[in-house]
Amino acid sequence: MKLKKTVAIAAAAGALTAVAMPAMAFENEFHGMYKLKYFLSNYENGSSGFINPSPQTVTPATGSISSSARKNLKTNNYFEQRARIQYSAKASDDLKLVTQFEIDSVFGDRAQGLAGRGSGGALESDAVNLETKHVYLDFKIPSTPVKVTAGIQAYKDAFKGVLLDADIAGINTVTKLGPATLGLGYFRAYDQSYSLPTFRTTRGIDNLDILALNASFDLSKDLKVGSAYYLYSDDRSIPNAAVGSTNIHTLGVNMDAKLGPLGLSGFAAMQQGLTKGTNSPTTINRVTYNGYAFNAAAKLAVGPGTLRTAALYTTGDDGRDGINTAWQSTRQAQDQVGVVPSGAATNSYNDSNMMLLNRSTNMGGTTTDQNLVYTTNNKNQGVFLYSLGFDAKLGSKAYANVNAGMAWASKTNSSTATARPRDLNTRSVAGTNYLGTEVNFETGYKMYDNLTGSLQAAYVLLGGYYENTLANGKSPADPYTARVVLSYAF
Repeated sequence: MKLKKTVAIAAAAGALTAVAMPAMAFENEFHGMYKLKYFLSNYENGSSGFINPSPQTVTPATGSISSSARKNLKTNNYFEQRARIQYSAKASDDLKLVTQFEIDSVFGDRAQGLAGRGSGGALESDAVNLETKHVYLDFKIPSTPVKVTAGIQAYKDAFKGVLLDADIAGINTVTKLGPATLGLGYFRAYDQSYSLPTFRTTRGIDNLDILALNASFDLSKDLKVGSAYYLYSDDRSIPNAAVGSTNIHTLGVNMDAKLGPLGLSGFAAMQQGLTKGTNSPTTINRVTYNGYAFNAAAKLAVGPGTLRTAALYTTGDDGRDGINTAWQSTRQAQDQVGVVPSGAATNSYNDSNMMLLNRSTNMGGTTTDQNLVYTTNNKNQGVFLYSLGFDAKLGSKAYANVNAGMAWASKTNSSTATARPRDLNTRSVAGTNYLGTEVNFETGYKMYDNLTGSLQAAYVLLGGYYENTLANGKSPADPYTARVVLSYAF
């Protein structure tokens, strides 16, 4: 009996193993993060967008200008949290489904029936606020070197994100051919049939589409060169409005090199494009685009850390004719057509490590990004930004970095109230092109392998760009922020 029982058990175990083998070969991967921030700031307030030290309104009929006084600002304090959960269904190294979901909230914001996206932090929470961040299929085409990601995914351009750095729906391919890497991507940002009801059209006809082509070549293990082309094609239109399709071509080259302890990188890019008027080719809304962007950066290993320096230049426009010479960067533009300077940023520039001066996502990283230069277009004025910093390792668990940056508007314009501030006494464009100087500091300590606590602080000394731009003839208060951060990753 014992022998029969043993044989039966062995047979059953073998059968179960055979059945379980396919399931065991399929991997379920879970990753994620949680970040909690406490803010003390005079300008950051739980929202996102441009920091505007000189908020203005202009009355078109009279040209009169008014401004809210912002000389003596109270210090805001608030808590913000973000959680991300990533699940990947991995069939093999060449095939997997990747999903990622996000929950954002500010303590005390909204809850129950009033809650929605980016909320749920109020009393008793009870909010439907789970956001879809990524859902895409990642696979390799059999017997080829082509890898494909199809679905809602993260995409960053080859120019360090100054054109496009966003989550976007599309299909992207990467092909590795020896020392060469080729990329081809198609993305649909908006379909007009999902816009405002009065603008509805047949689906797939009037869209904002982005085409991405890039190539890089490893000349050696220490030198890589590349080129990229992007087509921004907005065929959406508004009935009875003199705004037609917009097409902008962006072409450029980039480089990464290493010379011993010295690392170098940079890019140069140009844009050509056109926004057509709907009534005739000569309508006043016909705009020609002709912009440029340049970057150079260096990193040098020094002692216990790394010394960094970088410069970014994007061209601006004076607003005086139908030729827009400002570098155009992508922005959120639901229910808006053409290139929209007021839309939320979908681009970034991380070389600077700034917290308030420009949108550097590696120093912000949550929903309340507020910056003087929120987009690299900078309200059609462009920017010249220089930064210098040092990253230090303090033992095995601690780190610190310190950074300084200075920014200027490349070209000022006063054609709109959202552009350069004006001196409210003289009615002239205020001050100089100099936006200001930021000094910031960050230090952190790894309490566990997956949990890090850190402290961030930044102060911006505003430049002549904002001088005498308040209604009382004074200059606005200098922005500052301090943040206590807990970051958990798994």
